[in-house]
Amino acid sequence: MISVCSNAERGNGAYAFVSKSGADLLFGDIEFGKLLDRGEYQLIVGVDQITNTATINRLVEYGEKYSSLNINAFLHNTNNSLFHPKISYFSRNNGAGSLVIGSGNLTAGGLRKNREAFAVIDLSVQELINMDAYWNDWVTQSACYLKPLSDQGVIARVAKNTLRAKAWNDISLPEVEAVDIEDISSDSAPTEESNEWNYQNNSSVLFAEIPRSGNRWNQANFDVTTFESFFGATAGDNSQRILLRNVESERILGDIEVRPSVSVRSQNYRFELEAAAGLPYPTTGRPIGVFVRLSTRMFIYKIFMPSMGNKYDEIADWMNTHWRGKSGKMKRIVVEAHDVSEILNETPINSFLVTS
Repeated sequence: MISVCSNAERGNGAYAFVSKSGADLLFGDIEFGKLLDRGEYQLIVGVDQITNTATINRLVEYGEKYSSLNINAFLHNTNNSLFHPKISYFSRNNGAGSLVIGSGNLTAGGLRKNREAFAVIDLSVQELINMDAYWNDWVTQSACYLKPLSDQGVIARVAKNTLRAKAWNDISLPEVEAVDIEDISSDSAPTEESNEWNYQNNSSVLFAEIPRSGNRWNQANFDVTTFESFFGATAGDNSQRILLRNVESERILGDIEVRPSVSVRSQNYRFELEAAAGLPYPTTGRPIGVFVRLSTRMFIYKIFMPSMGNKYDEIADWMNTHWRGKSGKMKRIVVEAHDVSEILNETPINSFLVTS
């Protein structure tokens, strides 16, 4: 969708379920922001399930940021029936357009983590005219169901979704601390959406020393093998997006970091790490990043500094023992999570492990 919108001037979309993470992945992307700067996008979101209070709050924030973003909720009271579309279409300045349709919702799972099917269909000028007519007719016919995000009925419905998800978490993930509804909009509290960022025992884990790289070591450089084989980027293609979230503490994640995979002629392959921003590079020892791959180009991570004491020393000793490369090179070691369970167990990363 990001690729399609990069040369579009306006768009419309409807999705059954939206999560806070999904909203960030779409509207927080620089290319979608450019679309909203030069054109407009209308989004209609379902609130029958999944879409929760935190999601609505985040969508309101994006609506306030972009006057060209028009968002409504589809609120109905039909029993045994869901609002269930997953579609966007865009128009270009040549009068033609593109349709993006598939099985994925506007969630981190639907956009990145799940195994979904999508199709991008080119629309001729006449087909775009027909699509606009169909969309406008449907919006008109559905006017009684389209509500502003501030509508009290919408707020009540998503609050029920929040409580429903909380109850489900209490059953399926008893080790996870429950979250009160009044805290659900906070980025510094665990929510049911953090389950989209869980990993398993067979997930791949990268231990990587991070070089100084001048005064901007948060622009973390990697060798091309790690860049491509672990992170799933392609050298020379800076259009790909890598999703990162810093593990701040147990079950608490930083904001989603949507990073372009940067490779330059000097054979530097790097990603920006928000967790390293503003931190001085240590005078002795190297920062170590631990990255867990959740899905294609989707990761949680934590940076361990020499000042952290015993846990840093344990990781550094393990890397020294298991490194098979040349001495003097930056150590990068990829293993499966179960191989380093003893190391991860005593870190907040482990709180995102799902064992069944």
